[in-house]
Amino acid sequence: MPVVSALLCAALSAFTLSRNPRHMVNISFSLGMFSFALAGAGDAVALMSYPEAGRTLMGLRISVIGQALSPPVWLFFSIVFARADYREVLARWTPALIGASLASALFIYLGAFRGSFIPGVEGAAFQSLETPVVMLGKAGKYFHTYLIIGFMFVLVQLENTLRSSTGSKRWQIKYIVFGVGSVLAFFIYLSSKAVLFSAINLQNLPVTSAVIFISTMMMTVFIVRHRLLDVDIFISRYVVYNSVTILAIGLYLFATGVIVYGARYFNVPFNEFFTTPLVFIAFLVLVILLFTAKLRRKAQLFINRHFYKHKYEFRDKWMEAIDGISSKVAVAEIESTLAEMVSGTMGAKVFIWVYEPSSRSYVSKSDVDERFRVLSPSDPIVRRMNERTGPFLLEEAGDGADELVRSIGATLCAPLAVDREIIGFILQGPDLSGEPYRQDDFDLLKAVATQAAVQIKNTRLAEDILDMKELEIFSRMSAFMMHDLKNLTNSLSLVSQNAKYNMDNVEFQKDAIRTIDGTVTRMKKLIEKLSNVPKRPDGATESRKELSDLGDLAQRAMQKVTLTEKKNVRLSIDSDGSAVASVDPDSVEMVVLNLIVNAYEAVEDHGGVKVRAYRENGRACLSVSDDGPGIPREFIEKDLFKPFKTTKKNGFGIGLFQCKHLVEAHGGTIEVESTAGGTVFTVSFP
Repeated sequence: MPVVSALLCAALSAFTLSRNPRHMVNISFSLGMFSFALAGAGDAVALMSYPEAGRTLMGLRISVIGQALSPPVWLFFSIVFARADYREVLARWTPALIGASLASALFIYLGAFRGSFIPGVEGAAFQSLETPVVMLGKAGKYFHTYLIIGFMFVLVQLENTLRSSTGSKRWQIKYIVFGVGSVLAFFIYLSSKAVLFSAINLQNLPVTSAVIFISTMMMTVFIVRHRLLDVDIFISRYVVYNSVTILAIGLYLFATGVIVYGARYFNVPFNEFFTTPLVFIAFLVLVILLFTAKLRRKAQLFINRHFYKHKYEFRDKWMEAIDGISSKVAVAEIESTLAEMVSGTMGAKVFIWVYEPSSRSYVSKSDVDERFRVLSPSDPIVRRMNERTGPFLLEEAGDGADELVRSIGATLCAPLAVDREIIGFILQGPDLSGEPYRQDDFDLLKAVATQAAVQIKNTRLAEDILDMKELEIFSRMSAFMMHDLKNLTNSLSLVSQNAKYNMDNVEFQKDAIRTIDGTVTRMKKLIEKLSNVPKRPDGATESRKELSDLGDLAQRAMQKVTLTEKKNVRLSIDSDGSAVASVDPDSVEMVVLNLIVNAYEAVEDHGGVKVRAYRENGRACLSVSDDGPGIPREFIEKDLFKPFKTTKKNGFGIGLFQCKHLVEAHGGTIEVESTAGGTVFTVSFP
């Protein structure tokens, strides 16, 4: 067993280091497994050499080297493992690491090279050849006391890492923590026995190897399958103050003393090799069960129900919501924080939809089926929220929502509402404990959802204000451009006046032509920058509206497109004359021209731009499609139709912003669909 255990530890050490030999976590984990392998090799030598005293003690000294290396190496690992801020923590723990390393070096010197752990000559170290027990001196007791203290600090750090993790990250790291922690806890158990009895029982060596083998096999499977060493977690400071590891170890040591003295007092017979691994496995299973979310949720509800008046501490949860949500300045961050808060507090899966004004629909970034990522305001769940803005059970939403409810396993809905305006909503699954949702759940969910809704609305208002400020800056820039145009106009006026008296002067003619050419070039550049700016905020004049065929407007716009000879792009139009609406012809023609030019510029070398005018669902529609590379999804969701946001190298980011304002001023909508094979803009009017 020690040979197999040592080989497995050495193999895992080499594999981990080969994956990323420069990463702190891989290096520390590899060194830790090497220390286990060295201890196992020493145990193997001691067992195979027994009862020959000299070689047996030599094996024990090799084992001492491996054990002495473990505290500083595993302390180093516990500091850097799964922590995003491990460099800061490492800086604080550097003195402790140096102290542990010096202590380990001292014990290696005393135990491995001086033999100070075992008093007397090597032959006298054995109590008897029939009972394989090696007696320890004072130095040996100090060494095992050092192991208890060192491993205790390692367990504290591992517990802090595990307690600070949530969701999938906890699932990723818990088996590493359980594997390393269980071996170190078993070493504390053995060291406590060594200190208590001042002796080492060689019968414990194969048991120790069996424990290491079980834990290492568990870690090996999950490391190879899930790359568990590539997780970063930020450790909150408060979990260090609330750690229960030290208390658990103290109770364990006390219980160990009681059990050992009780066994000796009553002369209880037992077989170390079989009973200890069974106890170890039971302990490991118990630890895993304690970190099962369902059991923890049931325990939490049991305590709340029998010891507290309310299910939740509302003041603490309300302060948590204010601190967590109010500090976020992006809608995506608010969604993420809200989902984590509700899921962690109520023990259920959470799915969130947020209203997007640009698409006039509710969009979810949660892990839901593609069919339900976008929900219209006419969805049964949304209609039910308009009737009642508080949380409700989904069985009250009507039959139309059954497919969505079954797909995600949701049972409860909580609207994100501000003054009866539905900003979004939460759907969540059943409580992990199996308990039905009660009034306390509804009250807490409504408070947190309201806070999130207010923050989302404030965030969007802040974005609108920022857009207005950008427009103000643009207006000022336009004024400067107008000033330049005035100067250019004065220059042309001066040439015109002088031409009356110097037309026959050849030098004047040459100079006038140069002046006119330079002035025209500068004016064209300024006009190009300003041509897309709407004269009014609404972008249209009500008095100029008239019944117009969108196909005819598209034909007029297409005639104004300047084609580049370097590109082979086909322009086509398809209209059946049914797309008639009351619009401002000039404004809509500008919209169509803008869309056609954008589509033409999107096609790289060769392709096609197709314009189609048609009638659909009682609305006049016009679509412009191209064969270009498409628009990035992230840009569409965040920046499309916003001023000064563009994907063009030399674009100004005003064209689509103007188009949106012009279309909405007519009571219309503008939508976009884009893939890697092209983009389609669709405009529709009443």
